Amino acid sequence: MKNMNQAPPRDSQVEEVIQRAASKMKQWGITVTYLSTQLGVSRQYAWQVMYYRTLVSRTKALQVEAAIDAIIASQSHMQTFGDRLRAARISKRLTLKNVADRIGYSWVGVERWEKNICLPKPGVLWHLRTLYGVDENWLRPSVQQEEQLGASQWTSGERKVA
Repeated sequence: MKNMNQAPPRDSQVEEVIQRAASKMKQWGITVTYLSTQLGVSRQYAWQVMYYRTLVSRTKALQVEAAIDAIIASQSHMQTFGDRLRAARISKRLTLKNVADRIGYSWVGVERWEKNICLPKPGVLWHLRTLYGVDENWLRPSVQQEEQLGASQWTSGERKVA
């Protein structure tokens, strides 16, 4: 009887393309969810393709890689400040909790910044830029976003109390 939990046999060329695509996704902070919306497929299918749990042809793998390249070229996954913040965190392979611990805030506060619920204080931005290794212009809220959130939304998130 066949083991249902066993991954299908792998084609080395397809595996190479998928690994290259997955590496690009990590580097640029592109999520499987965002990729699936761009491809017009379910999140589950995109996950199965990226983690090679379903058989795909080399042509399909190259189409997925091309879609990732198009996302990177247009940087459409980083339209808002929160999107850029999240992409920078993911590209450094940090979790919300890792970031929060390093800058002295709760993960809920960091999540609120990434979801564009509020903006971090300017001093916190410096810490985030340093942690993520990005320049000042890359990690700056747009004027439009500042106006949308209003001056009162420049909050520190959930500050840890020791």
